[in-house]
Amino acid sequence: MTKDRPITDQKSALRTELRARRDAFEARARAAAERSIEARLVALPSLETAHVVHCYVGIGSEVGTETLIRGLLMRGQRVICPRVKGQGELDHLEVTEIDSLVTGPMGLREPDVRWAVAADLAEVDVMLVPALAFDQRGYRLGYGGGYYDRTIRELNERGRAATIGLAFETQLVDELPREAHDQPVDLVVTELQTIVSGAR
Repeated sequence: MTKDRPITDQKSALRTELRARRDAFEARARAAAERSIEARLVALPSLETAHVVHCYVGIGSEVGTETLIRGLLMRGQRVICPRVKGQGELDHLEVTEIDSLVTGPMGLREPDVRWAVAADLAEVDVMLVPALAFDQRGYRLGYGGGYYDRTIRELNERGRAATIGLAFETQLVDELPREAHDQPVDLVVTELQTIVSGAR
């Protein structure tokens, strides 16, 4: 991809390419990869000792997280899941049962505002982050709404939580085009490796 193209155009082209690549991951191989990602993830000291975990709810060809969330709840850890509040903004609500999630207006599985309790990001120890791609420095290519960049920035300003991207190996690239607002994660966990970000 030529670097003289506007970054927004580069990102748009990459989103199309990488979404197709992720969608093409065969179902049986995907399931095995998700089990490996979960095993690698739960062995991390930062997750093992976390009291509060912020976790997206995977949909489509994203790395699935519902089994992981069940396991965290069974271990007695508190789980916070995001809900789309408005353009580029997320609410953060505590989940006590995975079966209580509902389908939101954007097709995402989200906490039900009728039952879920609002949570404070200041309490989060670990945040698990989705993306279409991650690079070797922990930068991510999201879906273009800026939701997670804003949340990661807020967590970084508090200086407390570890941010961990979940991805299949096929979603890794050497380097992503970056803009000033793009926020890296601390670690990226795939089915084969754990990458420590060098971005901070």
